[in-house]
Amino acid sequence: MIFCSCTSTRLLPSVATWMSGQLGIFQTHVSFDLVAACAGFPYGIGEAVRLLQDIKRPILVVCAEKFSDKIGSVRPSRMIFGDGAAALVVAPAPEGDRGDVDVFQTYASGPASQVNSIIWPNPEFDNAVTVWGPEVKALVERYLVQMMGELRDLPHPEDPGRALVDAIDLVVPHQANRTMVVDLAVQAGIPVGSLYFNIDRVGNVSAASIPIAIHDAVTDGAIDRPMRIFTPGFGAGAVAGYVVLRIDPAIIVPESPMTAYATDGDDRRSQSTTVDDVREAFG
Repeated sequence: MIFCSCTSTRLLPSVATWMSGQLGIFQTHVSFDLVAACAGFPYGIGEAVRLLQDIKRPILVVCAEKFSDKIGSVRPSRMIFGDGAAALVVAPAPEGDRGDVDVFQTYASGPASQVNSIIWPNPEFDNAVTVWGPEVKALVERYLVQMMGELRDLPHPEDPGRALVDAIDLVVPHQANRTMVVDLAVQAGIPVGSLYFNIDRVGNVSAASIPIAIHDAVTDGAIDRPMRIFTPGFGAGAVAGYVVLRIDPAIIVPESPMTAYATDGDDRRSQSTTVDDVREAFG
């Protein structure tokens, strides 16, 4: 169990260990929290893939943020943050199958001004989230150029004579600032038409941003068949990373409104996923 978040206020136990217990999973190989801000998705996938080299067991990666009580009202020009969560299961590929994750990469650090470009809590601003826009833009530009250079150097999975960048069907970036990301992506060589955004509906949900956007891309029909997507993320601490992976719309669980759940006499959700369902999935 890997829990990716930069807004958790829980110290002991970690959210990952707490969730493991709540789900009724008797014992895991590891359960831990991972703080990588807006690069939480590539960091979480990267750690899951590394763990698969050791245990060959499904790994639950949960990305969740709650910004609504941390935004404050000191700087009205800051980005619009949101609350949200998403989860995915990363499991071993069948014998002889190359799997769905083509490549992942993570980075961190840089000039101190970029490392400290997003701060929470910031005592100088009523302990709210503070964003220094020009420095954020500088770190995003630096990383996007680096990422695109790597994608041009890596081989195409099905055609070694071509580059990995030629195999990408859709780009689902971290949903931070649409105008900034589009401008910098174009400068880095990413066509505007290949970018997917849902920031107008969910805001910046940090670690949960990319997985929620993948879900919405399927719902919106932007991912309408098995596709190879590029997912760049970047944020606080001058962290960044990306995953190039294949997404089949069939793996996305349709979202069900809470009102659809009925309860039985024991006040348990009779139509929701049960602990037995989770145990069976991870058995």
